[in-house]
Amino acid sequence: MGSNFKLYLYFIALTFSLLLVSCANRGVGPTGGPKDLTPPLLVRSEPQSRQMNVKTKQINLYFNKLVQLINASDKVVISPAQLKPATIKAIGKRVSVLLNDSLKANTTYTIDFADAIADIKEKNLLKNFAFSFSTGAMIDTMEVSGVVLDARTLDPQPNVLAGIHHNLSDSAFTHFPLSRVGKTNEKGRFVVRGIKNGDYRIYALNDANNNYYFDQPVEGIAYQETPIHTTFKMDARSDTVRTDSAKIDTIRQIPYIRYLPDSIILRYFKEDFIHQRFLKSERLQQDKFILYFNAPNDTLPTLKPLNFKWKKSPLVQRSIAGDTITYWLRDTVATKMDTLKMALYYHKSDSIGRLVPALDTLSLRFHHYIKKGLSSNKKPLLKKTKEPVKPTVETIRINSDVQQTWDVNKPIHFNFDVPISQVDSSCIHLLYKVDTLWKPLPVNLSCRDGIGLSYTLRHKWQPEQQYEVDIDSAAFVNIHGVCSDKYSQAFRIRSLEEYSSLIINLSPYMEHAVLELLDNKDVVVRTLKAKPTQNTFEFLMPGDYYLRLYVDSNENGKWDTGNFKQKRQPEMVYYFPLKITLRANWDIEEDWDPTAIPLDKQKPKELIKKIDQTKH
Repeated sequence: MGSNFKLYLYFIALTFSLLLVSCANRGVGPTGGPKDLTPPLLVRSEPQSRQMNVKTKQINLYFNKLVQLINASDKVVISPAQLKPATIKAIGKRVSVLLNDSLKANTTYTIDFADAIADIKEKNLLKNFAFSFSTGAMIDTMEVSGVVLDARTLDPQPNVLAGIHHNLSDSAFTHFPLSRVGKTNEKGRFVVRGIKNGDYRIYALNDANNNYYFDQPVEGIAYQETPIHTTFKMDARSDTVRTDSAKIDTIRQIPYIRYLPDSIILRYFKEDFIHQRFLKSERLQQDKFILYFNAPNDTLPTLKPLNFKWKKSPLVQRSIAGDTITYWLRDTVATKMDTLKMALYYHKSDSIGRLVPALDTLSLRFHHYIKKGLSSNKKPLLKKTKEPVKPTVETIRINSDVQQTWDVNKPIHFNFDVPISQVDSSCIHLLYKVDTLWKPLPVNLSCRDGIGLSYTLRHKWQPEQQYEVDIDSAAFVNIHGVCSDKYSQAFRIRSLEEYSSLIINLSPYMEHAVLELLDNKDVVVRTLKAKPTQNTFEFLMPGDYYLRLYVDSNENGKWDTGNFKQKRQPEMVYYFPLKITLRANWDIEEDWDPTAIPLDKQKPKELIKKIDQTKH
């Protein structure tokens, strides 16, 4: 009995231990198996998919999981275009769509959800999902597809409408809503579904006012000059069956209907049209004021002083964009005045975009900032000192970009905070070193901007040679009579072995082509007007580069956007599809046919900019 009692006690202790372990691990439950990676599946709908003779405007889609909508207002597109937005909701396992526009007779309706539907638990996206029905006795099944690219950078354009017009006249795009529409995804890809077989014009539109046609100059657009014709053919695509993540078991050919055209490329642009208007004026310095406009104007505004007179007219400086104008005051009396009043005569756009004369009155006040602790009507107390205080002499600081190691092909720039009115070239010295002696060279100095804020010193530098720039005091005098201080900088020119060269041969040659060498941020480093062969970018530092070409059709030295009314497409742009890595003391030569690869496959992936779809 004693042994049975001991066995009984052992059983009780073991049970108690198991209970403790169970309690300690109460938060740890079963794993529930592998994570669910399958998207929601449509199990039924009211009306049925592709049902004909539908009269209801209420569509209910039922799924096998609890579902949610993600950015439905941006992603879901309904054709024909709905001028009254549909009401779209997710309720449990159901997605409800209420069409608020009246139904058109004998029309195929397509609700393209893109990837707006996902299950609630794991957020698995149901991609490329579209639902169709017809109000007539026939349902249209043709499709067209392609990509929308930025005309200048070839970046894909997301969240842009792509649509067709059955009306083939040019005026249809500017007066009537698109017949059927789709929307580009994050890769710029679009599909327009439910099309009746026939000929159409195709467009892209960043629709600012949701009316489905181009009626505002601020709207970005793209268009194809010639109509498209819908068609289809039977085709097959490859599908792989894998036994595990690394091994391919079989490759199957899956037959499908291929709707054409399916490789349309639309080059998206905004027209150079902005309503001209005056924005503001400011006077942050006593000796200058700035006028801001929202767009460049070919004609400079006219200023008429009201509470003073010009003894010396101001220097006028236009920004590179041409929309900002800076006036440098040379008149001493005007400079010292707290408030300058003047009449501004300029041109602005009227309600239909015509430039008409306009008049504004400017009151340019300069605020004298007072140091903390000093009163405006009291003189600061001076500390008693045995030695007399020497008056300080104001001088000009010379700002230069030259460094101790300098490139063989770069000029030197001198920049000033206030325009220079006088230059004494005899006070500017350029020297080069021979053994231990410095010998003088001729000085080739020129003004860069026309008003004296920037100067350029040019010389044919010799590799590995040492140079020095010495500038005596008073070499430069600004418009207020203030002289420059001394300046000196020694520098050495890099050796040729430190550089690389890139040679591009165009095949075929494109007339009026301009080559642009880019850095890894898609920023232009060098520009070169192209010739058929041996387009050489010299004296490049080792590193990674990219290449772009645009066709300067009007030979104005810049890339130009398009204009729909003038039937002018933006100038063509091409990218070299590969990164080009340059090494020191190496020359790389590349043959390039810019048209060999479709535009949407040209731009290197690392250069493609991701665009915020919600702000596009």
